[in-house]
This record gives sequence, structure tokens and C-alpha cells, in this order.
Amino acid sequence: MKPLVTLILLTYNQEDFIEEAVKSVINQDYNNIEIIISDDCSNDQTFRKASDTVESATEQKKIILNKNDRNLGLTSHFNKILKMAKGEIIVIAAGDDISLPSRVTQSVNILSNHKDVAFVSFNDEVIDNEGNVLSSGERVKFNGLRKFDLHDYINEVKAPFSGASRAFRRELYDYFGNLMNDCPTEDTPYILRGLMLGKGAVSSDVMIQYRKHDNNLSRPSSLALMDIDAITDQYKADIRTAIYREKISESEASRILIWINKNQLKRKKLNQLKLSNSKLIYFLNNIIFESSISPLERIKLLKHIILKY
Repeated sequence: MKPLVTLILLTYNQEDFIEEAVKSVINQDYNNIEIIISDDCSNDQTFRKASDTVESATEQKKIILNKNDRNLGLTSHFNKILKMAKGEIIVIAAGDDISLPSRVTQSVNILSNHKDVAFVSFNDEVIDNEGNVLSSGERVKFNGLRKFDLHDYINEVKAPFSGASRAFRRELYDYFGNLMNDCPTEDTPYILRGLMLGKGAVSSDVMIQYRKHDNNLSRPSSLALMDIDAITDQYKADIRTAIYREKISESEASRILIWINKNQLKRKKLNQLKLSNSKLIYFLNNIIFESSISPLERIKLLKHIILKY
């Protein structure tokens, strides 16, 4: 029998896009599925529009509608819905994106056929507010399926993981539990969690339409304000869990911690650069000799700054 999948659609103040997003998860061509559509106490018409779209649907699928009584924030909302989920495979979707009809099927096929893979993501088509295609299939630069392991990740092998199109085995949540409430993102912690339990896979197949707009959580201005220390604390807590459950060795943990500390410093420097009003001065004072940022990255940053002047 095909595994039960929980497809989670997380929404917050996305009234302009939610109807398309809901239709796309209902119209998945995979049948052994529960769909949880959960709104984090939006102050617009997102939940009403989502509910109306579900009521008018003709597809016969198990659909759970939830609206939080108060705004929990991304991570606490994510924790709450994962606790509700019954599926052995979890597929994540956002209320402004569109999942293509075979996204769940393809996720299940990859995870079923590759037992060493803990999570999978896909290529995407980038669309604007109106649904116009801005680019298609450009994020993943290879053809087919490629796997990446923990060694690749901490040695900064370019792995085009996508939180927007991710599916993962439920054991990632069962092993590590809730994310800390103050962790500002579920994306990179679940990459590290997955790579401590198995491998991450990326498919070049386009399985979502990722909507790019001014309110994206992943837009540069939002990323620059993320609490890097809180993300680092989450990484370290998950490493302790992985050691305790004998999923990684002490020597592996030491190597990961070296990467974490380097990554923490790098992210802080780059975020300050993004926020700086005098980017060239900041670069010359703080980045030009920064060892956590590779020489090639420094050259690219400098070229980008100069071109902006």
C-alpha cells in the first residue's frame, strides 16, 4: 500500500494567492493523503477564502482546516501542525505558491525508491503576483536526481535545496521534536536534521510555482533581519539530540560545530552588509579579509557593490 502523506499548507495574510494554492493541493494526483490547511490567525480574508475554496472542491480527499486563535509565528505554527500530522511522509506548501499536480506523487516515488534519502526538494518555476512566469527551471543546474550528504553540506558543496518544495520523512520530526519557538525559520534546521539522519535529494523536475513578491519571507530584506544566533542554538540542540540517539559520532559533531560557527559569523557579516547604508565602506572594513567568506564570494560581492554605485 502506498504510504500515507500529510500535505501541509501553511497560510498567513495571503488572501490574494490562497485560492490558487488551496486548489493546487486539493488537485494532487496522489490519493492516500490528508491535507491540513492551517492559517496563523491572518488579519485579512485568507482563511475565509481558503474555507470557501475547500467547500467548493469536488475532489474527495481528507481535508483538515485549522485557524489559530492567535498568531503563533512561523516556527510555533509549524510545530503545531506537524504534531497533528498522521502521514509517514510530510509535504510542505506555502499559501502563496502553487504545487503542480504530481508533486506529492513524485515526492513519494523518490523517498520510496531511495531509502537513504531523508528529504527531497524540486526545481521550480518562479512567478510574479499575477502568475506571470519570471523564470523556469533555473534554480537547479543539473538534470535528474542528485543526492547530497552531510559532508557535502558542511564543506559548502552547492546543494540547491528548496524549502518551498520540500518533502521529508516524518521520522525527522519524531527524532528531533519541536523546533525552538524563537528559531525564525524551519528551512535550514530541517536540512541539517535530514542530513544527520540520511541524505538530501534534489530533483531537476519542476514541481512548484514559487511566487516572488514583496512580502516573501525569503526576500533579502527579511533574511538580513533573521536572528542568526537563534538558528545556531537550534543547530546545536539538534546535534546534541543526534549524538544522544547515536545518529552521529562525536567527531562528526565536532566537524559540524566548526561549520556552524563559521556559518554563523559569515551570515552575520553578510546580513550587516545588506543592511548597511555604505556597503563599500562596510565591505572594506569588515569583509575584505574575512576568512569565513571565501575569496570567490568576496570578489563577487565586491563586483556587485561596485556595479550598484
